[in-house]
Amino acid sequence: MIDVSRSIKKRDKWHFLRLGARWDRSVVPIYEAAARGKCVPLLKTLLTSHCRNECAYCAFRAGRKCPRMIWEPRKLAEITKRLWEERKIMGLFLSSSVFKDSDFVTERQLETVRALRNMGYTGYIHLRLMPDVDRHYIREAIELADRVGVNLEAPNKEVFSELCPDKGGFEESVRKRLEWIVDEARRAKAETTKPKFGFAKAGVDTQMIVGAVDDNDWQHLQTTEWLYGKLGLKRVYYSGFEPVPKTPLERQAACPPSREYRLYQSSFLIRDYGFTLDSFAQIVDDEGFLPNVDPKLVLAKTYPDFFPIDLNAASYREILRIPQIGPMTAKKIMGARKNVKIRHVADLEQIIGANLTRRVSQYIELKDKKLTDFLKVNKGI
Repeated sequence: MIDVSRSIKKRDKWHFLRLGARWDRSVVPIYEAAARGKCVPLLKTLLTSHCRNECAYCAFRAGRKCPRMIWEPRKLAEITKRLWEERKIMGLFLSSSVFKDSDFVTERQLETVRALRNMGYTGYIHLRLMPDVDRHYIREAIELADRVGVNLEAPNKEVFSELCPDKGGFEESVRKRLEWIVDEARRAKAETTKPKFGFAKAGVDTQMIVGAVDDNDWQHLQTTEWLYGKLGLKRVYYSGFEPVPKTPLERQAACPPSREYRLYQSSFLIRDYGFTLDSFAQIVDDEGFLPNVDPKLVLAKTYPDFFPIDLNAASYREILRIPQIGPMTAKKIMGARKNVKIRHVADLEQIIGANLTRRVSQYIELKDKKLTDFLKVNKGI
């Protein structure tokens, strides 16, 4: 079963293994995921490409002629276990099209995962559940999988209804299910101590499609802040739209990769850096789109009075607002200043290196650097 979903556009991250004998072969899609700077090979697939829905963007929509395949749960479990034992993969990412009702499809997903765990597999499992799934299936999915989610597909119900006209209601079918997943994950965490696998220890995630219909970045950022701030999701994924032949959106322009990239940068500023939606309200244009520039740099230039800052007195969040400074570097500065005052260029170079010191110096108070007018240096974007 080959997953030719939207994310396959990043073809350099995919490769395929052919397993089995002459009369019983399987083509297995391996996705090279990135996690904390490391490459994590996953068997990433749909349980089936048969679907009863007519999502406007999807290659597997019910009315489109295309190859249709399906995994038998036991066979998928056996192949996953074998590849894991051979160290060709580190985990399984399992989603599905909806070929019957959501509970039936989810039960087949869980049948696969149950079999895999019963075989002694203790590796990573990422399970993407179906809209409208019953809560008791969510509870079992949390116990078996390391990360669980359901795709929102859109930032709001208006966009969702255009993209997924027969997938159910946005609030009831997907948003409520995502809230249930979060609730069950929190309950499992409270009741379980140090599980070897499962119990959503890698968190909850979701995905939204960008640029397929009349959406904008502001809508995605509004939903992203709610997902991270209120629900505490581990990750929000953005899938830039790419037109598929013989679908209602085949003539729609593809989403520019730069737009997807800027949304990711902005989402990390919300999740990891303490930036709020109000900050982004100052940098989106009248139509609700971000500029095609590093949003952290734009925000720094939008609030020039915040800089330069004293690294000896600044809080962790204040240090994080400096362009080019990430969480690890901010923590390094916080730790170093317990033992030494950061007053001169050489002091900072000892902590973060000469190149980074040069790039961030205009935002920091240092006695022996030539101070220039911040507004003049940063005039224009």
